[in-house]
Amino acid sequence: MIDTQALRQKVLDLAIRGKLTEQLPEDGTAEELYAKIQEEKQTLIKEGKIKKEKPLPPIAEDEIPFEIPANWKWVRIGSVFTLKAGKNIAASLIHDIESEDYCYPCFGGNGLRGYVNQTNVSGLHALIGRQGALCGNINFADGDFYATEHAIVVNEYSEKTDTKWSGLTLKTLNLNQYATSVAQPGLAVNKIEKIVMPLPPLAEQKRIVEKIESIFVVLDKIDLLQSEYVNNLSALKTKIIEAGIQGKLTEQLPEDGTAEELFEKIQEEKQSLIKEGKIKKEKLLPPITEDEIPFAVPENWKWVRLGTAITLISGVDFNSDEYNDEGRGIPYITGASNFLNDGILVNRWTETPQHIANEGDVLLVCKGSGYGKTAMCNIKTAHIARQVMAVKKTEMLSMKFVLFFLKSCFNYLKSKGQGLIPGIDRSSVLNIAIPLPPLAEQKRIVAKLDAVLAILHPRH
Repeated sequence: MIDTQALRQKVLDLAIRGKLTEQLPEDGTAEELYAKIQEEKQTLIKEGKIKKEKPLPPIAEDEIPFEIPANWKWVRIGSVFTLKAGKNIAASLIHDIESEDYCYPCFGGNGLRGYVNQTNVSGLHALIGRQGALCGNINFADGDFYATEHAIVVNEYSEKTDTKWSGLTLKTLNLNQYATSVAQPGLAVNKIEKIVMPLPPLAEQKRIVEKIESIFVVLDKIDLLQSEYVNNLSALKTKIIEAGIQGKLTEQLPEDGTAEELFEKIQEEKQSLIKEGKIKKEKLLPPITEDEIPFAVPENWKWVRLGTAITLISGVDFNSDEYNDEGRGIPYITGASNFLNDGILVNRWTETPQHIANEGDVLLVCKGSGYGKTAMCNIKTAHIARQVMAVKKTEMLSMKFVLFFLKSCFNYLKSKGQGLIPGIDRSSVLNIAIPLPPLAEQKRIVAKLDAVLAILHPRH
């Protein structure tokens, strides 16, 4: 089982240290942001909108638990937020079901408690649980709502901090450790105000939230998949790859354009290469029938035959006197035994190469006991034997997306095996129906799958 809760905590820990995001000069500095917050705070005090509070002590060096980026700043919570405890409300006034009269959400230390007929807070806020076992618990509430005495409302200054970033950062601080150690633990507002926290520039706060939410979406999907594939890591990985290939891990963005537009560009490029004599003209492939489509894809994707989107080359075998194990010539890839952890193990060479695979091509074992296995060619040039096919690299496709797609087809490819020495022919590969996303989304899918599979196993 993958401990996704521990992974979420690790992601938050990396985020609070500035290790999930890049620091950009155009963001400015947290020192500048901090100065703006203090200016606004003074204005609100003068206007009587908030009370003047006792100055918070300077941060001592021994209070700083870890290093942060140069353009960040260590601050006390109370210097960048105004914290206010909610108010008590009789339990009889809290209804379990929303109605016309009781239409305002009521939040305590553990989130939504029910609905009431009054409000005391408006807008998006992080809430801190302040009593009992829920001390330090972080929730979010939005709109008009009621915060009970069991919650502390985190008020921000004119969008100078991102609310979601605020809540996620507070979550990493494990505020429950500051609760009073009595029978009924409690968190005092004035105690929380003194706790130190790292402050990034606002633009980076937003990038941190985007990154965290992106990773958490995938971890949520892993949770769902694990419930089904609890003791089978290999099956879990396959299901995650399938989810990516089906467009379930990424958002479809209008600015990506459509797969139809991409497909037209691929056809134009193919025709140019045929005219230049760089690739051979192949037989037309039949249209895809409805019963060949195994799942629905997003509107801006397109189902195509793999052979219409790629150039596929087959290998040729050499006699024993045409290759060596002494490193003379270029690598000679003979089959599945050369496929190692999605890369290539080289143990033979040839000085008379003919059918060449290049770095960035996707290699597929098409014959022998390991047929169906795939790998990315990670060496500059190699000759491939007849047990191997190569999908040639093109800028029109993410080759890693093609690799993941072929991995998702492993069982299908195995089902096409034929002959005494089992294998698959070119036609079986070229005729596979592939769901084609726009190029930008292909790259997002690959990035998402790489991140998740790296969590599941250091090598995949």
